[in-house]
Amino acid sequence: MRAKLTRAEQKQATREALVEAARTLFVESGYTATTAEAIAKAAGVSRATLYLHFRSKAEIVQSHMAALEAPIAEAYARLDAIVEPTIEDVVGWLEEHADFWRAHRSEFASMEQALSHEPLVSQEWFAMLRRVAEGMENLLGRQSGPEARHRARLHVTSMLMSTDRNFHFALIQGHDENFPGLVSVLAEQWLFCLNRVE
Repeated sequence: MRAKLTRAEQKQATREALVEAARTLFVESGYTATTAEAIAKAAGVSRATLYLHFRSKAEIVQSHMAALEAPIAEAYARLDAIVEPTIEDVVGWLEEHADFWRAHRSEFASMEQALSHEPLVSQEWFAMLRRVAEGMENLLGRQSGPEARHRARLHVTSMLMSTDRNFHFALIQGHDENFPGLVSVLAEQWLFCLNRVE
């Protein structure tokens, strides 16, 4: 006989069911067409129960983003940790990161749809990029002072945005006809950024 779930376990299970239902519906119907009612129904709960866990669809997307932030930050920390990186090192890292995007295609697709409609999501996306940039401690630590560190952080943030946009169009939107060439160009740009010391 299965042990009865505690109140906290029940709450977590309901939250996870809502997140998974939303993820499925966002992929099937799109972010804007998916209603709170549809998410609640797919999760097997009432709309009132959904609102006990999330105040809006945007908060559900935020939970997707929160789940992806740690592995994304870890990936960029691995890039930052490469000693004297070569173009081959960076190409290899980008190809590995592309596999992560492919594995989480549905989350990235729903985030993208929400970005253009939800200020909460766009604010969190940019805040996440800043946190990831700040985590590139090797690059930032090599700078000669606060102004140089600030400029290096801007370079990293710009490259994070560029990688995100390029991967979105190539891997999520399917414009990948010259993906190896795109990876090569991104690798050159990242290499310039990683070797930057002022």
